Amino acid sequence: MSRKVSTPILSAILSLVVGVGGTQAHALTLNEYLESVKTQNLGYKGSSEQSEGAELLSREADLFFTPQLFAEANIGHNGKPNTPQMYDRVRSQSYLLGISQQFSFGLQSRLYYSMGRSEFVNASNAINPPQYWDASPQLELTMPLWGGGFGRTAQANQEATRQASLAEKWNTEGQSQNILIGAEATYWKVAAWQDVVRIQEQALTAAQNIYDYVARKKRMNLGETADVVQAQALVEARTLELQIAKNESQEAQRAFNKYLNKEANAPVAALEPVDYKALESITVPAARPGSRADVQATEAQLAAAKAQSALALERNRPTLNVVGQYALNGRDEELNEALKEAGQTEQDTAFIGLRFNMPLNFGATSDAKSGALKKERAAEMNRDYALYVQEQDWTNLTRNIMDARDNMKILSRLEQAQKTKLETERARLKQGRTTTYQVLLFEQDYSQAAVSKVKSAVNILALQSQLKLYQASPEGGK
Repeated sequence: MSRKVSTPILSAILSLVVGVGGTQAHALTLNEYLESVKTQNLGYKGSSEQSEGAELLSREADLFFTPQLFAEANIGHNGKPNTPQMYDRVRSQSYLLGISQQFSFGLQSRLYYSMGRSEFVNASNAINPPQYWDASPQLELTMPLWGGGFGRTAQANQEATRQASLAEKWNTEGQSQNILIGAEATYWKVAAWQDVVRIQEQALTAAQNIYDYVARKKRMNLGETADVVQAQALVEARTLELQIAKNESQEAQRAFNKYLNKEANAPVAALEPVDYKALESITVPAARPGSRADVQATEAQLAAAKAQSALALERNRPTLNVVGQYALNGRDEELNEALKEAGQTEQDTAFIGLRFNMPLNFGATSDAKSGALKKERAAEMNRDYALYVQEQDWTNLTRNIMDARDNMKILSRLEQAQKTKLETERARLKQGRTTTYQVLLFEQDYSQAAVSKVKSAVNILALQSQLKLYQASPEGGK
């Protein structure tokens, strides 16, 4: 009977243990961590939001050649004396509604309908009728032929506006990328330094075992005091190295929490283990997959500088504009009748003419043009230098990754060799065939090899994360 009762209880306990163990076994993946950084890190959110805002703001350039609706309304009076005295004052109303558009080839146009009412108060018989409506559909055209001719100013304005926003977009996107790359490197440092702490704990345990062994032999008058002193020194050295490893691990954890905007000493979840074996066979892209955000920013800055240079040149040239106006006119005491008359061509108005303007300070004009060209050349040199630096950085990065990978292979073999050597020497010590000092040296060699391998892995993972700088949309992951 008791067995029947205890079996379900035991099953429940086992289920609970398995459930708790399964929960604890889940490790926070790199992608999960980076997604948390994206949603919680205020620096990333700010730069990402600014990048998106700058990209949307670049659409402002599309408004340059977009039709614009405009309207005006005025109501008032004019009591200015008139000679001969024909009325006391004029009450007036005016309304205007139309569409204007700047075309990319330079033409500026306004098509609108204007209506106005005039009332002459206490008008003499010479003014007949004393009140009336004016109605007039009108078309105004302006075409620049010299300075800003054929749309050069309008096109340069559009390009300067667009590229300035795109340059800001790329700069802030680069900031977002750097935050994610730093977070990724920190993730792997936290994961790897847990291994460093474990290695140093094992080294301390081994040193303590050696100390206990030689101390026991000394108490039995079978060992030397020098062996005990050496073992005690090793224990202290390993204690210090373990403390340093813990301090560095805690520092990495604080950086880990900083990327999440958490309290510095908040607990860190279990992370993915470092796959040391996989790092020995990593591959490097044969060609650079894309340009870094800072380089693309210099491309946009160059385009903006060229547009600004063109604007400066056009602003300081003489202007010669062809202007034209055509209007139909209607006037009557009744608004409807005035509108009907405005549809007839017998009372039309037409003008065409030229407008010319030229700055007379020729020295300042020349300097302004020269300055604009210098700024353009400077932006071009900055772009060329950024491209050069990018190629150099890419070459260094890929070479460093390959070198680190090759070093990793050697360190893995070295660690295994040191481990085998240490285990062999420990066995020989128990058999009395070697000295404690020799074991101490081998113990130190093995710990250094193991720690060096972990640090090499951290270096590789940090270098690998920088490859994402050369992608248009970096994504987290191995």
